[in-house]
Amino acid sequence: MGGVTFFHYIHKKTILHQMDGRLKLLCMLLLTISASLISNWHHYILLMIVSVSSLIISKLPVITIFKEMKFFTILLIIIFLLSGWLFAGRLILMLMIGIVMTGTTSLSTLKNAIEWYLRPIPFVPEVRIAMMINLTFVLIPVIFDNYIEMMNAQKSRGIELSKNPILRVKFIALPLLEQTLRRADEIACAMESRCYTYIRTKPTFKTNHLDWLILTMCIVVFVAVIW
Repeated sequence: MGGVTFFHYIHKKTILHQMDGRLKLLCMLLLTISASLISNWHHYILLMIVSVSSLIISKLPVITIFKEMKFFTILLIIIFLLSGWLFAGRLILMLMIGIVMTGTTSLSTLKNAIEWYLRPIPFVPEVRIAMMINLTFVLIPVIFDNYIEMMNAQKSRGIELSKNPILRVKFIALPLLEQTLRRADEIACAMESRCYTYIRTKPTFKTNHLDWLILTMCIVVFVAVIW
């Protein structure tokens, strides 16, 4: 289980890890929107260069991450057959952008950034919404971890599931759903037992010139794609 890195925060001392969470979240949104709007090879290559460069700069285990992206292989093949390379390429780019974001941003930083953006909006419970989104990101890697654990357990028992969808649902999908719901219930009980409250000290942020430079580059990419 320790080798699973997909959608996990990995502590490093890099530019992206130390970047202001608010600007990093904005960069992710700009690049994600850009990826959803690509219309030709030039846009795809540009965003692929940005995504791969971000993975390298963040010092994330690129080879391990790409191996773990095999979970999406079937989905990518189906999208490629039905809609073509463009839509499949968009999904790959979005996955890479999401991996960089989750791999370089702690959950507390992500929650604080979302809360900061929602705070000026009237009648919006920003702390509650930020916490709900934060818990969603907590459960995503848990689901992948449980899936890998179950697949390894089935292989060790010599059970072949790839050619039998009924067995796959019985031995993988249903237990995975059960464990995910149980984990969510454990998190809720843990928060309740610790008397969690939405009244908390507001976080502080600090930016530097390099953070604004990265944001400017993302804006340039966004404008280049939508132009």
